[in-house]
Amino acid sequence: MMTSPTIAHLERELRAGNDDALHAFWDYVEKEGAPLIEEADNEEDVLVTFLWRSDRAEEDSILMLGGPAGWNLEQSKLVRLLDTDLYYRTLQTPNRLAAEYYVSPHDTFGDDWETRLQNLQEDPLNRTFLIHPANPDKPATKDTAVAVLQYPGFAPNLYRAVRSAAPQGEVKQHRLKSSILENERSVWVYTPPGYRADGDPYDVLVLFDGFEYDKIVSVPTILDNLIADGKISPIVAVLVNANEHRNEEMRGTARFAQFAAEEVTAFVRENYHVSTDPSRAIIGGCSNGGLMGLIVALKHPTLYGNVLSQSGAFAWGYEGESDWFLERLKRWEQVELNIYMDVGSCEKQDIIGANHSIRDLLIERGASVHFHQFKGGHDWVCWRETFADGLLALIGK
Repeated sequence: MMTSPTIAHLERELRAGNDDALHAFWDYVEKEGAPLIEEADNEEDVLVTFLWRSDRAEEDSILMLGGPAGWNLEQSKLVRLLDTDLYYRTLQTPNRLAAEYYVSPHDTFGDDWETRLQNLQEDPLNRTFLIHPANPDKPATKDTAVAVLQYPGFAPNLYRAVRSAAPQGEVKQHRLKSSILENERSVWVYTPPGYRADGDPYDVLVLFDGFEYDKIVSVPTILDNLIADGKISPIVAVLVNANEHRNEEMRGTARFAQFAAEEVTAFVRENYHVSTDPSRAIIGGCSNGGLMGLIVALKHPTLYGNVLSQSGAFAWGYEGESDWFLERLKRWEQVELNIYMDVGSCEKQDIIGANHSIRDLLIERGASVHFHQFKGGHDWVCWRETFADGLLALIGK
């Protein structure tokens, strides 16, 4: 197993009888926080060392899951340093924006992933964390704190911060009943500062996983700032929530595409003063939301002429046909869509590969594609940083 230079030095000191070295190490961690980040043997990578402190003589398995460790149990398991209270795991990983990760302490669950997922918690030694709030349409969820690993050079997107001088739009919550999906969900609608129900209609943005886009990405704040800076025209944003059936509904199903094209579109047009010009309408989201956004736009180009896809999960395909995009695009002569696609360099290869393949075919068929491969993975701490860039690529002035 790879060893951090700091941990290697500490081990040498302890073996030489310098017991004070461990106390000095924990004092440093208490002051600076964890994980440790150190230089690697090349400029593109860093060494990340996750830490855990325990007074147990025989500590159960400690796992650091997600982020650079992924979900591989062996790669994420911490080991004990000599007979101390220090447990650690060092990984060499590409330098990136940021990453979410979890701790599964005292993990003896084997293949029982349901119990393991319920056991996840934030890293108590890391002072940077993100709250994933309980989704009102997912009864089983609860507020969850997630540790965030910020890499060297990380700087948050400047449009995410609330500005006291920027006029603020209004967000109103609705309940949308769907006869197609036979359920209902919350929808939050952002209207820009000075919104009027007459005059020129507004551009419209429809995002799936709307609760997370509101609470984690901070879409209303980003829109306020972009509008205040004159970077985009005033826009109405429709944040469509997912419910406990998200996986069944949003993995490329015809029913959800129909719900979006018919019921969501009708809802916003009946209740808000928005343009019916597809060149002024954007649809999309992240992961399954990006997948569904592209499906809806391809099937209904007279409704939505712009797609925002963050780490689109295109490998799901459509109605269980994983090659649907490739086969459909190969048959088309022309695709008149404006599309923003991004994908993380640290994501799974099937996601990266599908995004690259679909990008190439879309460009061949004449679509305007803005493609960005960011340094990160498949998580909200990356998507909240790239969202404003995607919007600027599609409708920026």
